[in-house]
Amino acid sequence: MAATKHILLALVEDKPGVLNRMSSVFRRRGFNIHSVNVLETIETEDSERPGLTRVAIVVSGSASVLGQVRNQLEKIVDVVKVSDITAEDAV
Repeated sequence: MAATKHILLALVEDKPGVLNRMSSVFRRRGFNIHSVNVLETIETEDSERPGLTRVAIVVSGSASVLGQVRNQLEKIVDVVKVSDITAEDAV
């Protein structure tokens, strides 16, 4: 199966060391992270709770292996949610 680029979006607790623990999951699996974007969330009426950060990671790999990485990311205590938004339209 060919390796394709995927965009993973994680909602994480805004605590020191979270990004390091996340990148370690990719390192252990031998993935090269193409891009990382981190942005603090803004609390609004219909938005997330305060103290959360969004982490967007672009990485190459097959869908099945990326599913395993996604499951490993979700096991990190400070990670609230992980979504694969590769097929979604985004601005």
